[in-house]
Amino acid sequence: MSNSLTRGTPVFELEVIASDIAFEVRVNDLPVLRMPAGRVQTAFDVNPQIEDGPNKLSLIVKPRTRGRDFSENAACKVEIRQRPSPESDAVESIGTLVFSGYGTNAITGFSESTSARGGGPVEVERFGAKATLGFEVSAPFGQWEWATAERLRPTEQLRAELVAEMRKIHGLLARRDGEALSKLCALQARDYQRAYYLASLEEAHRMLGIDQILADPTVEIDAFPDSILTVEILGGGRLAQLVDDEGKSPLTLRSADAPSMVGRFAAVLCRTAEGFQIAR
Repeated sequence: MSNSLTRGTPVFELEVIASDIAFEVRVNDLPVLRMPAGRVQTAFDVNPQIEDGPNKLSLIVKPRTRGRDFSENAACKVEIRQRPSPESDAVESIGTLVFSGYGTNAITGFSESTSARGGGPVEVERFGAKATLGFEVSAPFGQWEWATAERLRPTEQLRAELVAEMRKIHGLLARRDGEALSKLCALQARDYQRAYYLASLEEAHRMLGIDQILADPTVEIDAFPDSILTVEILGGGRLAQLVDDEGKSPLTLRSADAPSMVGRFAAVLCRTAEGFQIAR
């Protein structure tokens, strides 16, 4: 490990470049980006997902059209990198997952990936549709609060409890109850305060953006869907989310001024002594 990957106020970020492919990116089993297809080029930080010591970056790929092979233009590159501080422009690459596949020969599609020092070889599974890159960093965040939450099992009872909780969150959004939503996000706000080196919890809550969403009179929430929702267990069994058949949150936000502008209110939940909390 190089001397630059040391404690201080580091910023860990991903750069993602993709075309003609559906994909999902996870850091330590937490979804950070999910795209159905098209062309994407973006970069964003993942500090709230990083742990001190061993970490994992995963890329799951699917053909753009369900049931078809990967096209000749299907490609996705995900690079994990670090800046020594929020103010620094210096960037050091940690490792890269690269997929390119044509036809059914996707099993070798990750062959151009670059392993991280100390992280071992890139692991490829699911018939070549998922690759995981191990890497190790020294991070100053400490243990995230959800890491001690109750372990969850994907049962019908849990699904019913999660549906009830998501309906509760849907109601809070519909009523624009910012105070109650902020209480549900208290655990996440405390983690964000550490992840972004913020001076106060108030800054962390502002970063979550709940008040900004609720203050916009043009933002509306669609009715809670009647479709079947699936439980995804994340974070080593301590986190869970409900997703629709596209892998998206069932909480859909829409602009009254531009109905085609649609977003999702994502809520990854954990269960503590106080009940369910929004962890991410």
